[in-house]
Amino acid sequence: MINNEFRLLLLFCLLLDCGIIFAQSSRTNNSEQWVKVHDDDEAVTIYYNSNITTDKRGRHIVWVKAVYHSRRWQNYFAEQIGSGVPVVTTKTKATYDDLYNFVMVRQVQCFNKAGKKLYDSGDDPEGDWGPVNASDPVGIVGEYLGDQMKQY
Repeated sequence: MINNEFRLLLLFCLLLDCGIIFAQSSRTNNSEQWVKVHDDDEAVTIYYNSNITTDKRGRHIVWVKAVYHSRRWQNYFAEQIGSGVPVVTTKTKATYDDLYNFVMVRQVQCFNKAGKKLYDSGDDPEGDWGPVNASDPVGIVGEYLGDQMKQY
């Protein structure tokens, strides 16, 4: 009797472990699904992470990635963070309102060509809000997602 209960408990634990491992691997795969929204071979390619979360207020939290092709822009961002190494990629955590009309930048990360993190501002969920416009990667993604939402 005890032997059967032990086997059942062991089987339950194994199934639970497999479920946790599967959930973690699924989450990892979803977190790296980048969707291209803008491509300018001479300046920048812009993506957003398709793993968009929505908070209880209906605001959308989106990671935006920009890959800079121009040495001028790479050096510009390196100067902004005080780095002697060119910044090739930035990832920005942004919170958009429910209609993607306003945005708050929460976090900025900068990476070199090899993918090494050069800078991380840290997450600030209490930043300033501003209107979405297509003058920067966060604005381009906001306009894109807002247009996508209007289609549905």
